[in-house]
Amino acid sequence: MHRLLLIDDDEALAAPLASYLARFDFALSAVTRPSAALARLAEERFDALILDGMLPEMDGFAFCKRVRGGSEPWREIPILMLTARGDLTDRVVGLELGADDYLAKPFEPRELAARLGRPEAVRAVAAA
Repeated sequence: MHRLLLIDDDEALAAPLASYLARFDFALSAVTRPSAALARLAEERFDALILDGMLPEMDGFAFCKRVRGGSEPWREIPILMLTARGDLTDRVVGLELGADDYLAKPFEPRELAARLGRPEAVRAVAAA
């Protein structure tokens, strides 16, 4: 089972998304703040991050840059940005900052599952 960490301030999104993604062999954990995400990453191994663009404390773009620019073992974790900021400039900036994929809200959960299922989008951070 692939372990995913959702970082999104919309608390109502986590439960239905976790239920849906479980059908595709994904286990979804969720946090609403970047600081909580960093704490979870330090404690647990995840196969990918699903990252909102608009978050408290720092936006998802700054968080993506922080993850990619750090020296922590999770700096190579796949990041899929899932955000309402869907115009071309935001998508390009997200990808330039290190996101592996970008999906605008509103989104179709099946498309998210398909994007996460691509081998290049969900790769193990370290061999189990």
